[in-house]
Amino acid sequence: MEITSAEEIMILLSSMDKEHSVARIYVPGIGEFTIVLQKKEGNSGAAAEERIPVAGLTRNPYL
Repeated sequence: MEITSAEEIMILLSSMDKEHSVARIYVPGIGEFTIVLQKKEGNSGAAAEERIPVAGLTRNPYL
């Protein structure tokens, strides 16, 4: 799906649910993206670092 405005992205995100949890979009001049809706797990409070699930990398807190 080609995205040309922020409104189109918001419509796409609001229509995502458990059954339709993956969307591939193309932004002209930037490229193709895959958006994946994930269920947020409860915070344990013990983890000081946020991890990116797929890569297992530590997120830079300064970004």
